[in-house]
Amino acid sequence: MLIKVRLFVAALVAALAMSVQAQVENRDSLQVSLLTCGPGTEVYELFGHTALRIRQLTPGGFDYVFNYGMFDFNAPAFVWRFTKGETDYCLGVNDFRTFLFNYVMRESRVDEQILNLTPEQSQALFYALLENAQPQNRVYRYNFLFDNCATRPRNMVEATLGNRVRYHEPEGELPTFREEIDRYAERCPWLIFGIDLALGGSLDRPMTYREQMFGPEVLKEAFARAEIQLAPDSTAVPLVSRTEVLYDPEVPARPGVTPFCLTPLFVAWLLAAIVAVWSLCDIRRGRCSRVLDTVLFTVYGLGGVIIFFLMFVSVHPATWPNYSAFWLHPLWLLMALFIWFKSLKNIVRYYHFANFAGLLIFLVLWHWIPQQFNPAFIPLVLVLMMRSLTWLWVERGKKRN
Repeated sequence: MLIKVRLFVAALVAALAMSVQAQVENRDSLQVSLLTCGPGTEVYELFGHTALRIRQLTPGGFDYVFNYGMFDFNAPAFVWRFTKGETDYCLGVNDFRTFLFNYVMRESRVDEQILNLTPEQSQALFYALLENAQPQNRVYRYNFLFDNCATRPRNMVEATLGNRVRYHEPEGELPTFREEIDRYAERCPWLIFGIDLALGGSLDRPMTYREQMFGPEVLKEAFARAEIQLAPDSTAVPLVSRTEVLYDPEVPARPGVTPFCLTPLFVAWLLAAIVAVWSLCDIRRGRCSRVLDTVLFTVYGLGGVIIFFLMFVSVHPATWPNYSAFWLHPLWLLMALFIWFKSLKNIVRYYHFANFAGLLIFLVLWHWIPQQFNPAFIPLVLVLMMRSLTWLWVERGKKRN
C-alpha cells in the first residue's frame, strides 16, 4: 500500500512539474496562501494544522495543498521510532477540495491568508515545493517543537523571500514551552499529566517568538502582522494581502471536558487516601502488606524506566534533565523484589530511610527546582513516603518487641 502511495505522489509531482514547465508564460496566475486549520477532538489534532495552498487562477487551473503533516503508521518499527523521537514525516500533495473536506467533516475552522508575493516569487516557491515533494526529498525528521507542519511552511516562505520577512514580536514576556503546550491541551488533563511526567526542565524556559510559531495559530497571527522588507532603505509591504475564512463551524470541534473526579489530581489524591488508610492498618497490626507494595513499586518502577529511557535513549526534545527521576526511577523494581527476601531486609530498611529523607527534601525544595511539576505529583510522592515510613515504623516496632 505504501509503495502505491509513493508511486501516486511521484506521478502527481511529475505531472505538476510538467504543468508548470508548460505554463511558465502564465506565471501571473499563481496564488500562494497559508492555510491554518483549527484543532480537532483527537490528541494529535489539538494543536491544529498548517499547509500551503498553490492555486492557478486561470480557468481549469490546478488547486493543490502542500502538506508537511503526513506520516505512515505502517512504517517499519513505527512505535519504537516514535518513542525514541525518530519519527519521519513527509510532504504530501493533496487536492484542495479533498483537504478542505476533511476539516469540514471534523468541524474545524479553516482560514486562508493570501500571501503578497510577486509572480516571480510565487513561481519560485512553487518550484521549491515541487522539488521538496520529490520522493528523495519529501521525508524529514519530525520534531514536535522545532521542526513540524507549521515551521516547515514558514521556512519555505522565508527562503523564497530571501529571509526578508520581518515579524512584529508581541510585548511582554513570552510563555514557556510547557505553558504554551498547556494552553493547547487545557481540556486534556491526562495529556498534560503525561507531558509533565515525560518532559523535563528544559521545557520551562521562556520561548522566543520564532519558537512559539510551532503552533499553527501563533504562526497565523505572526503572518498577519509580518512585513516583507523589499530593500534596506525602502518601505516594507505586508506579507499577507488579504485573509478569508474558508470554513467557520457553528460549534467548533473541541475535546469534551474531563469531570474532576476523573482528572489525574483527583485520582492521585484518592490513591494517596487509600494508601494512607492501608498504611495505618499495617502499623496497627505490625506487618507491612508486601502485595500492596509489590504492585505499587512495580508501577512506579515501570514509570521510572520510561523516564530514564526518555532521558538517556530517546532524542525527543526537552527530556533532559527531568527532575521527576528523583522520585520515579527503576530502583523501585528492585524494591518490589527485595521485600520478599528476609536476607535483604537491611537493604530494604536503609533504602526506605534514604527514600523518605530524599522525598521530604524534594517536597521542601519543590518550588526552587528548575522544573514545573504537575500538582498531581504531590500525592504520588506522598504515597511513596507513606510506604517508606510504614516500613520503618513496623521494623522499629519489631526490634522493640
